[in-house]
Amino acid sequence: MTMPLRLCLVAYWLGLAVWLSGLVTAAISASMVFGKLPGMSLSLDRFQGYPAEEHGTIAAGLVMADVFFAVDVVQFIAIPLVVITLVLQLTVFGVRARRPANVVRAACLLLAAALFAWYALLLAPTLNGELRLFWQAAEVADLDAAQRHRELFRAGHATARHILEVNLVLVLVGLAASATALGPAPGPRP
Repeated sequence: MTMPLRLCLVAYWLGLAVWLSGLVTAAISASMVFGKLPGMSLSLDRFQGYPAEEHGTIAAGLVMADVFFAVDVVQFIAIPLVVITLVLQLTVFGVRARRPANVVRAACLLLAAALFAWYALLLAPTLNGELRLFWQAAEVADLDAAQRHRELFRAGHATARHILEVNLVLVLVGLAASATALGPAPGPRP
C-alpha cells in the first residue's frame, strides 16, 4: 500500500467517523433536550408575553438550534472529505469499484451527501428563518404570528428529522460496507 493511498484512507475514515459522530450527536442531543426541557416549569424573561407552559419547548429549541448549526458545520467539512477521498479511492488508487461492498458504500454515502446538500441549501434556510420569526413573534407576544411561524417550522422540521434519520442509517451502512470493501482481498479458495 502506497503512502498516498494510506493518507487517503486515513482522511476517509476520519471524515466518515466525524460525519457519523455529528449525526449521532444531533440525534442524542435532540432526544435528551426535548425529552427534558419541555416538561420543566421554566420562565424565560425574553418571552414573558408568550404562554409560560411553552417556555420549556422554546428553551429546548434555543439550545438545539446551536447544536444543529454546529452539526451542520461539521457535516460541511466531513462530507466533502468523505466524497473526495471515496472518489480518489475508486479512480486514482484503483480500488475495485465493481466489488459489491464498494457499490453499496458509494451509493449510501453519495445519497447521504446529496440529501444533506438538499437539506442545507434548500430546507435549512427556510426552516431556520421560520424558527427565528417564531421567536421574534413570541418575544413581542404576537400570538397569531408566532403560531403561524411555528406551524411552518414544524412542517419543515418533520422533513429535516426524516433526512437526519435516513442519513444516519445511510452513513452506518456506508461505514459497514467500507469495512468490507477496504478489507483484505479474499485469497484463493483451497
